[in-house]
Amino acid sequence: MTTMKHAHPFSHAAATTATETGGFFDKALGLLSSVKRRWSEETEIRQAVAELEQLDDRALRDIGLNRYDLEDSVRKHHQH
Repeated sequence: MTTMKHAHPFSHAAATTATETGGFFDKALGLLSSVKRRWSEETEIRQAVAELEQLDDRALRDIGLNRYDLEDSVRKHHQH
């Protein structure tokens, strides 16, 4: 005689919901991590631009920069 085990009727639904919820939280944490990283990058870029803005035009020319392209130059350098 074999005995059949009956699963709880909601066990599959609960497992599916837990998996979906875990996926949601993983995605949310990934998004927050991405936002934090981007915020840090922006802070670094703005600090670098602010420091370079303190230099006079001659000093900027000596390092190959001009005042009008500082932010673009810093962003391009930061990507590499």
